[in-house]
Amino acid sequence: MTENNTQAAECLSHLTAELDTGIAMNWIDVNTKLPETGIDSVYGSEWVLVSYNFDGRQYVGEAKFVKTPKNPYWRNVFNDKIDVTHWMLLPQPPMIGV
Repeated sequence: MTENNTQAAECLSHLTAELDTGIAMNWIDVNTKLPETGIDSVYGSEWVLVSYNFDGRQYVGEAKFVKTPKNPYWRNVFNDKIDVTHWMLLPQPPMIGV
């Protein structure tokens, strides 16, 4: 495994552990609030960090909330519709060499 893959796996492990322990990183329940739409497109939100269910397991990834008039949904970076339970804004990128 490359160093980048190892770092990514560790990051996801920490995020998953926080979900499991309930220690919040400002996670927002989708039943409480949804991301603002109309930013990145007419119906879509900006990309956010999400926790979602798939095949009986909980995962963390990036997604957009798409608020269509009839059937709003979440889509991931592969354009798949996903079952999101929580979301939070992505952090700002690090200021390296700026």
